[in-house]
Amino acid sequence: MEKNREMLKEIEKKRKELGLSQVELAKRIGFSRGYYNMLVHGKKPVSDKLADQLQNVLQEYRKEKESGYGTRTEDPADCFRTADDVWNAGETGEMADEYIEENEDSIAFDPVEWITNLETRRKSYGVSQSEYAETAGINRSYYSVLLTGKKRATKKLLEHLEMVLEIFNPDKEMEILFDYVRIRFATTDERRVIEDAMNIRMQYMIEEAHSFYGYGRQYIYGDITVMVSPEHEKGILLELKGKGCRQFEAFLKVQKRTWYDFFRTAREMGAVFKRIDIAINDRAGILNIPELIVKCRRDECITIFHSYKDYQSGELIRNREKDAASMGNTLYLGSLKSEIYFCIYEKDYEQYVKNGTPLDEAETKNRFEIRLKDERAEVAVDDLLEMEDVACTAYSIINHYVRFVDADPEKECRNWPLNERWVWFLNGQYRSIKLTTKPEEYTLDRTLLWLTRQVAPSLKMVQKLDDLRGTRLAKDMIEEANLSPHHKKILKQQQAALDDVVTARQKGRKWIDDLKQEYMES
Repeated sequence: MEKNREMLKEIEKKRKELGLSQVELAKRIGFSRGYYNMLVHGKKPVSDKLADQLQNVLQEYRKEKESGYGTRTEDPADCFRTADDVWNAGETGEMADEYIEENEDSIAFDPVEWITNLETRRKSYGVSQSEYAETAGINRSYYSVLLTGKKRATKKLLEHLEMVLEIFNPDKEMEILFDYVRIRFATTDERRVIEDAMNIRMQYMIEEAHSFYGYGRQYIYGDITVMVSPEHEKGILLELKGKGCRQFEAFLKVQKRTWYDFFRTAREMGAVFKRIDIAINDRAGILNIPELIVKCRRDECITIFHSYKDYQSGELIRNREKDAASMGNTLYLGSLKSEIYFCIYEKDYEQYVKNGTPLDEAETKNRFEIRLKDERAEVAVDDLLEMEDVACTAYSIINHYVRFVDADPEKECRNWPLNERWVWFLNGQYRSIKLTTKPEEYTLDRTLLWLTRQVAPSLKMVQKLDDLRGTRLAKDMIEEANLSPHHKKILKQQQAALDDVVTARQKGRKWIDDLKQEYMES
């Protein structure tokens, strides 16, 4: 890291020689000037990867300058063109009164409500005024002027400061997790997959005489599904959707294993990864999905993908027409039939529709999903097993495929600056986001919810009828009902502790070698 500090000094020297502003350099690398300032002043670590990226940006800029392209750097005076751009004055430190006078888009500074709330939250987040102001792109002296009420701030500036503050919220750190896993194992022996790879005892799995994707039967434990076929070409297919991933994480926790351990075991068994979804939870509401949709329409989305689609939840979910004003938005980048595409949506609205959770109480505001299939999934797993850094893998994919920019008529399209919110989202790659696991044991909550909504009203009606007629129809129905083997197995699952459900056997490598031999012979 000390070596990189010295390199950063050299980078600063070269930047000044080239006449490239800190603002422009920061935007080209994909983060804010405030964050770059923290790097320069030693408040943030400089990784080898970041140091190399900064060097590459300077080399590219030198080539552009020599060829006559992209030589325009940002003049601090340009930042004062409108009152809404007031916070970009960090380069000069002075504000012209004509740009901060109150107009129809401005909000008068309220020392009682706004400052008290902002400062209380800032202190509780453990961030200094200097770091907060620098990250927001204004200098501390101007921030102090705002705090004392000597200057007025525009509505857009206040919204910007609110957004930046939430980035420091320790309870709203971005999360990254696996949200869909589909793996095909090269064997027809389901016991080997369930007990030896997944480490779950067969006796707790429920067998069903039907399945999907052309498989004849399946084993389930809650939302964990193992599909079985006698055909070697199909093998055994493990499918974990969102809930299934969370439930499998509960098993991994008891087994003292990680996702990387499990993926490595699957690879050693000759398994093929058919689909992997990596989800980034934007808990602070950094992304603005409607704004990203507009940018796609305005060609301010620079991407390798050839298509995009956007939906409002009401187009697919018709049961809440009265809530049209608060319908959630979804943006798809890339074809849903391709091996890779992105799905960006308002997670808070999804939770509102599913669970009735108020929008302002939702734990996650937005979600960015990277959906990978077949060869793309295989390549991603290779990277995951090599680096064991899911954030690095995810952001590398995002940076390769897409970026959102703000159009500038005075610049070529390739030199348009990155959109501010997009920059903050990309900053997640430099905040050491670790793989998030949310172990969740299988419960009957969804079954109970269905009973409450669909069955309980009718059952209550029958009980009322029993009271009126002096009969016992409801009690007789329950007493005479027969539990199927499926129901009995669910009872067994619910009674067992996870420690009892997982296998404790350590088989070494012989069973893996046997499985590889079986696969080669087939």
